[in-house]
Amino acid sequence: MIHKTPLPKDIEQRIRSLGWALNRCPQVLFAYLFGGAAALRLRPLSDVDVAVYLDDSVDPVEGTLEAVGVVTAHLGTDEVDLVVLNTAPTALTGRILQTRRVIVDHDPFRRHRFESLALREFFDFRLFEHRLLARRYGVG
Repeated sequence: MIHKTPLPKDIEQRIRSLGWALNRCPQVLFAYLFGGAAALRLRPLSDVDVAVYLDDSVDPVEGTLEAVGVVTAHLGTDEVDLVVLNTAPTALTGRILQTRRVIVDHDPFRRHRFESLALREFFDFRLFEHRLLARRYGVG
């Protein structure tokens, strides 16, 4: 989503060190940059797309607020879209995984297991989505 507040001039440097900042959040098991931020293709009015997977033992609201606080403070902007992968829809998760750049990885086995299952669900969903769009709108 494009907002009205420009990103800080040093946003690329801040993005490169975002993993370091998120490493201080023990409830974040792994995190990704995705979209334009993953490729450092940002414009002044872009936002920064971040996805996090929270430890299941953490209260989801508290974990999300903590992660948002760390990300926005480190980046020096509120122009952030943070997705919590634990509860994200299949379509969004699949699209995130296709362009992801891993920035935190406290539990590689859990991350690989999550990615494998999420991508299989996404590809199954896409087959259904294409059939539905073709049947309903003649596209897909």
